Amino acid sequence: MFAALGVGAFTAAIFHLMTHGFFKGLLFLGSGSVIHAVHEEQDMRRMGGLAKKIPITYATMFIGSLAIAGIPPLAGFFSKDEILGESFKLGFAWVWGIGLFVALLTAFYMFRLMGMTFWGTFRGPKAIWDKIHESPAVMTVPLILLAIPSVLLGIALGLPFGASTLHHWLEPVFAEAVEMLGHPEAPYALFGIDGVLILASVTAAVVGIAVAWRFFGADFAGLHLPARPEAVREISQKPGLAFLYRASLNKWWFDDLYHVLFIVIGGRIAYAMWWFDREVVDGLVNGVGRATIDAGRGLRQVQTGRVQNYALGIAIGLIVMAGSYLLLAGAGR
Repeated sequence: MFAALGVGAFTAAIFHLMTHGFFKGLLFLGSGSVIHAVHEEQDMRRMGGLAKKIPITYATMFIGSLAIAGIPPLAGFFSKDEILGESFKLGFAWVWGIGLFVALLTAFYMFRLMGMTFWGTFRGPKAIWDKIHESPAVMTVPLILLAIPSVLLGIALGLPFGASTLHHWLEPVFAEAVEMLGHPEAPYALFGIDGVLILASVTAAVVGIAVAWRFFGADFAGLHLPARPEAVREISQKPGLAFLYRASLNKWWFDDLYHVLFIVIGGRIAYAMWWFDREVVDGLVNGVGRATIDAGRGLRQVQTGRVQNYALGIAIGLIVMAGSYLLLAGAGR
């Protein structure tokens, strides 16, 4: 969405905001339904085979995964393809290239999720498997309601290509911005550059799904591909890919980086500032206060309330003054 705004594809950004809200919301709620079904387990490595136990959650999440991967004719295809296509046609080929690669990764990780969660055999404790059941209607009905626009919204708002309903709606809103950018919109060519760009984006999504199926299995529409964890291990040991696998497994060490920067270094800086505030700033203020209090206590001893003491003090003061005068006068001679 922000990439689309950055290249000037304003309508595509709003379109993806709309479609993304439905299928991403569906996937988040579906994840919650899965977690509820497996009794709060959140590690996909301890799941598997759940399609038989929670079919409504599985079917709706499968729709959401297809939509976010950009498979036609689901909603995500229309909005994602429009962002990629507009990026290329407006002269931002590097944005298009990054977006195409990210689209492939999205398709891969979503069907990795589907394979590890719903296909194959259950890898958790048998006691949990025996208790797994579909979520109640209060959880599954919203999934069904979100799955419907995840399938149909792109068709409703994204057709016909190049002159869709959403384009007509938003054209007055963005007309001035488009004019300021100075990028005249070329006629849509389904059997030209636009068709090629559609083919490229769908191919990226299909490749991502195929690779995920290859490694993490598939059990859909009569297609039964067993998961191949040994293949993942083989890749993880290859010299050229070992580092990438290890980096991905460790989330590119961002957690460790954050720990060093914000917990270790940041914590020590914070402790040093706290010490400076306590010992120097507060110490100086409190020291002045204590000195004032101590001086007052000392001077209070002079105020005895006895006339004899005051008279003695005056006499001593006069003697000191007279003595000082005589000393100064003698020194002057």
